[in-house]
Amino acid sequence: MATADNLLMSALHGTAWRSVVQRRSIEETVRELRTIAGGRVDLIAETAGITAGSWLAWPETRVGHELVVAGLLVMAGEGLDYDLLGHWVQVGYERGLRSRRPVHGEPIGHGDGAGGAAV
Repeated sequence: MATADNLLMSALHGTAWRSVVQRRSIEETVRELRTIAGGRVDLIAETAGITAGSWLAWPETRVGHELVVAGLLVMAGEGLDYDLLGHWVQVGYERGLRSRRPVHGEPIGHGDGAGGAAV
């Protein structure tokens, strides 16, 4: 079940993404994000950090819009704790690395052309 913090982070993340897609002004977006956050700069740091960190784990597959989203969130974080942001970047990076690997072993065939099942 989603907590109030989870819902707030989702709203922050979604609002920042919508702003990027719609190419809204930075000032307008920062104001909106601050209003949504209601002073919860810790959640801004977590949302921005996980977004940036997950991109860093697999940058060759993404254009980098995640970094724009994270940047908008950082700009909205008045009094942002950069140590906390760094922690969440690391968490996002580690989660991103885990998502690169299959949970239950290597893919069938191991890319060797043999087409055999993994042992």
